[in-house]
Amino acid sequence: MSFREKNAWIAVVTTLVIWTVYFWQVGNAALSGTLDGDAIFWLFVWCLGISIAIMLPINIVAAILARQNMDAPPDEREREIDARANRAGLILLEILMVGIILSSGFVSDFARQTYQADPAGATAIILINLTLFALAFSALVREIIQIVHFRMLD
Repeated sequence: MSFREKNAWIAVVTTLVIWTVYFWQVGNAALSGTLDGDAIFWLFVWCLGISIAIMLPINIVAAILARQNMDAPPDEREREIDARANRAGLILLEILMVGIILSSGFVSDFARQTYQADPAGATAIILINLTLFALAFSALVREIIQIVHFRMLD
């Protein structure tokens, strides 16, 4: 297994565990009307820190145990796999971003009804987190596509 494939596996598992918890909590808070911008900000900071604290050492240990160079240039196969995954991930990101833009009216109407004290703040928090979800989901799909190409298609 190449280092890039190991890196993709580590990213997928970490993203699924940590960011699923984050988006689940944010989604529940938004839908229940208990959205707290400060709490969400610190939850984001913690999730980001934990992701880095998990992924970086695991990647280093994986490279050391396999005696692989983390900075080795990708070979032709890896570049092709990366290009395919990037293409699909960017297309998905574009689609999700258009969806977020098109849903912004619905989000602001929801925020006006649910968060009457601060509908603008709630709208901003929800749209920012929808954007973060789109970025995380596209990156996750990109990594999964890489794994599929490394494992099954090539």
